Amino acid sequence: MQTADQALIKQGIERVIAQPMKAMWPFAVLLVFWAVLTSAYGQAPAPDADRSRAMDAPALPYYDWNACPFEGCAYREWTARKPIVVYDTWKAGRRSVAKLSKGEKVVGLTGVVITIRPGVIHMDRDLPEAGLQRGDAVQIYTNQGEGFASAWFRGRFYPEFDLSFARGPSDFGCLGVRCAGIYIDDGKYSWWARIKTRRSVIGWVMAAGTFDGQDLLAGDNTDGR
Repeated sequence: MQTADQALIKQGIERVIAQPMKAMWPFAVLLVFWAVLTSAYGQAPAPDADRSRAMDAPALPYYDWNACPFEGCAYREWTARKPIVVYDTWKAGRRSVAKLSKGEKVVGLTGVVITIRPGVIHMDRDLPEAGLQRGDAVQIYTNQGEGFASAWFRGRFYPEFDLSFARGPSDFGCLGVRCAGIYIDDGKYSWWARIKTRRSVIGWVMAAGTFDGQDLLAGDNTDGR
């Protein structure tokens, strides 16, 4: 038989146990709601979704201003690898304003990467952690190096997207059974840089493969990708 004191202690314990359960009800409801949404849509949001924006595929040609298209790329002092023509603009109808000799130094000021035709990755299997499904087509724009590029798929544009899941041309990129997609089009791009010569002439040059010193991570040389 319980004493009056024992009965009071039991009631107090029951209240303490019950109170946290009541407090957890809103959290439990949220968990159930999240589970329903996940089941309904069948995949997680793509990484960096907060940086992406809903839009149609970018109009072509696509201009990425101030872009430097590989890991370690920097606008700074460059050295001409070969004779190079300097133009008054990057646009069609441009005119020559100067010529650089091999070994001549210039300062890279800024540039633009132009996507004439985006690369395309075809998804061979689902990749829920990237928000991708089998059969999706991922359009690739400016390369940023180390497997990252700007990309568009499923009605959203991602300024920086991890493409390490895809097998590239000549077995570049992902290798083996873990690959989830493959490049079916390498795309077509051009990279123009605005430079200043030692004679203070400012103009535009084709920057890919024409200068050393573009890559901060490679010392004095770069492949000018």
